[in-house]
Amino acid sequence: MIDRRHFLAAAAATALAPVLPAAARAPLSGSQVPGIYRRKLGDLEITAILDGYVPLGAKSFSSTDPATVGQLVAGAGLDESLPTSVNAFVVNSKDRTYLIDSGSGAWSGMGDTMGRAEANLRAAGIEPAQIDTIILTHAHPDHHEGLLTAEKTARFPNAELVIHETEHAFWHDDGILSQAPAEAKPFFASARGALAPYAARTRKVKAGEVAPGLTLEHAPGHTPGHSILRLSSGNQQLLLVGDSIHNVVLQTAQPEITFVFDTDGKQAAASRRRVLDMAAADKLVFTGAHMPFPGFGRVSKEGSGYRFATAEWSYTL
Repeated sequence: MIDRRHFLAAAAATALAPVLPAAARAPLSGSQVPGIYRRKLGDLEITAILDGYVPLGAKSFSSTDPATVGQLVAGAGLDESLPTSVNAFVVNSKDRTYLIDSGSGAWSGMGDTMGRAEANLRAAGIEPAQIDTIILTHAHPDHHEGLLTAEKTARFPNAELVIHETEHAFWHDDGILSQAPAEAKPFFASARGALAPYAARTRKVKAGEVAPGLTLEHAPGHTPGHSILRLSSGNQQLLLVGDSIHNVVLQTAQPEITFVFDTDGKQAAASRRRVLDMAAADKLVFTGAHMPFPGFGRVSKEGSGYRFATAEWSYTL
């Protein structure tokens, strides 16, 4: 126990302690640490790579009850602008390096809070030339524009590109493009431009194992060929759910809440509920492109929805 005499003596000594000169104090840094985080899965090493964030805004989400989104946002104490992470992932096996999505690159449509995936990739000690395979969950600019340099050449000179065949066909269909609304046409141009330098090394796939331990599963709705990845090593599994979830608070509480850029909102909601059911039933750790970085966690059933719990920091690898 510290008595009053000892307490007063300690306080007096503190008051008389010399003040360190400014040069000896740590200055304000003015910047955040690199957006990288690693997690082990059996023999695989997974590195989350932050590309940046974009304010999606509560009005980007819709429910059958218009008041629902606002109530969930307020109840969780969220900012109405909903600043939302954009994440990519590197999966290292013993002999291959895979990149899941590539960030937004220099695409101007995402704003100046984005486009940091390459810098964070390098901060993680990974050079673009070391990527063997890129797997796209879907072809939206925040996932594929990072494939390109500022000069519109291939950023990843040695990488094969893997994409679901339905996704590739959708963005390259001139008939669909001709019927698309004017505001959607730039997305077609973006997809075609980003994929073009990889045309000779693109592998269009169906659902199934696309590499040892990496299984592509079709989860359509956000886009027609939107896919998720199940990673397996030994008896451990993890889900990378792409854009199945754009806001983990809203869309786990009510999976039927849709997002403005869903191609088919009803189908996207059905895919999301299936993904969440799978993650809850199999007790899988999962994360995604728009989970709060790095976003790893688990879900459990709660009423008609789900409850998300963030996974603990990986103290070791």
